[in-house]
Amino acid sequence: MHRVTDVLHRCDYVRCLMIDFTKAFDLVNHPILLAKLARLDLPERAVSWIILYLTGQSQVLKYDGETSSVGSVAEINTSIVQGSGLGPMLYVVIESDLCTLSAMNVLVKYADDTNLLVPCDSDTELIDEFDNVKAWSSVNKMIVHLLKTKEIVFATPTPNLLCIRPRLNRLSKSQMLNC
Repeated sequence: MHRVTDVLHRCDYVRCLMIDFTKAFDLVNHPILLAKLARLDLPERAVSWIILYLTGQSQVLKYDGETSSVGSVAEINTSIVQGSGLGPMLYVVIESDLCTLSAMNVLVKYADDTNLLVPCDSDTELIDEFDNVKAWSSVNKMIVHLLKTKEIVFATPTPNLLCIRPRLNRLSKSQMLNC
């Protein structure tokens, strides 16, 4: 809200796209994550520890008291544990190179919550920024959940009619909030 309020001091409105990634923690691709970790200035031991944490994990199926055999166990090469201490930090690493096309626009990221703020005076349209996010998600093997991604428009109270560009296709628009 602080960023929205700051922008509303100079603009009539701010479009906010609340982006939902389908099963964000479950779809984190280990090779992509490890490549991004390698680019960070982390001690080699820390990276090795994370690699050990992520590799060698397997999944078994237990149904009706029966457990799948060792030969049918599948090694896991995606997902991070959301409830772990390390999981959210690793998700931040995966999303670390997601950025806006324009310096006027802002991405607010907290774990797997990603919000895109585009002020009315931006030099880049919301649809172009959203296409950029979708392209990033494709490269990083993530999926934008279009039905859960929502747009909300924050506006300063004004007696004049507010003219806002058409909403993005397939996304619902929440009620306008007067700030």
